[in-house]
Amino acid sequence: MKRWLAVFGCAAALTAAMPAYAFADDLSGNWLFDTSKFMGDCQISGQITFTPTRIKNTYSCKFVSEQICGKENGDLYIKVQQTCTAQKVGKQVAIKTVVDKVLDRRPKIDFPETSYLADNFILTMQKNLQEMLGQHYDEARQLKARFWRDIELIS
Repeated sequence: MKRWLAVFGCAAALTAAMPAYAFADDLSGNWLFDTSKFMGDCQISGQITFTPTRIKNTYSCKFVSEQICGKENGDLYIKVQQTCTAQKVGKQVAIKTVVDKVLDRRPKIDFPETSYLADNFILTMQKNLQEMLGQHYDEARQLKARFWRDIELIS
């Protein structure tokens, strides 16, 4: 009986220590993302945070993305702050975005906010609930996209 209680107690402690998303098909929290390469040597990456709203399966989100291009595209660098809404239906997630502010752009140009298109996504939650795969799209292109949970490792 003592052994059974000890096993049960350990299992309960481990269960309590696991993140909430381990049990729920939930987007809440911090995620990292990147896209496939485009225009030869450009790629978009960033971190996004999903916060549940009062509407079931709907999230508000904020993120900063960086578009980094190599020499082929003049070492273009654009860092953008964006807000978004995410709607989850089954395993599908749609993210619609608005550009809030261009935080940095090199080379510098006048009115940089007019030169960056919002990063929108259509994704599928994977079985492990730790990754989403799908598409990035804007008015100019469609790219592959990958999101994964930004998990702090515990030693």
